[in-house]
Amino acid sequence: MVFLVGYMYSGKSTTARLLADYLKEHYDGPVEWIDTDEAVEERYHLTIADCFRRYGEPLFRSLESTVLHSLTVSGQQSPVTNTLTQSHNNAITIISTGGGTPCFNDNMQWMLDHGLTIYLRLDEAGILKRMAVSRKPRPILAEMSPDQRAEHIHAQLQQRQPFYSKAHLTFDAANPDLAVISQKIMEWLSSRQMDSME
Repeated sequence: MVFLVGYMYSGKSTTARLLADYLKEHYDGPVEWIDTDEAVEERYHLTIADCFRRYGEPLFRSLESTVLHSLTVSGQQSPVTNTLTQSHNNAITIISTGGGTPCFNDNMQWMLDHGLTIYLRLDEAGILKRMAVSRKPRPILAEMSPDQRAEHIHAQLQQRQPFYSKAHLTFDAANPDLAVISQKIMEWLSSRQMDSME
């Protein structure tokens, strides 16, 4: 499994989809992508915004971790997508995670132990620029003034950066090079296959 981590608006979902499309054209093997936020909503029939508003962040983080940990390399059907997440050693599943996913319940260590983890890094200016034109504003930021948003993002990035920085690889989220990222994924897959043969 390949996990994409990073702050909100870093383009994890878009990059995951584009990477899957790219790999399908250049790689001889099954490729799929999963968005953990969408998986939580599908599994629990509850939007992320409603979950935060009705039950608070602690419950959401628990549900998020449960869904993440269900994406095991088992060759079994995923309870999230009803598709094979890892049917054999040549399968690639790209998983786009929520911005806070790596920062709770030892999720970052779990991802490091279960696949290749890639940090899509975007600076504060880039985040604010993307947020300003987004059609899907985050509920937690909707009622903040521009100054409050900037302060909130700065503080959260400071808290989350230590988790993001543990990723195996880091790429520029402003202009991710799909060919380079795909090559790194292929190298990781090849090394994993070699390890399994020893």
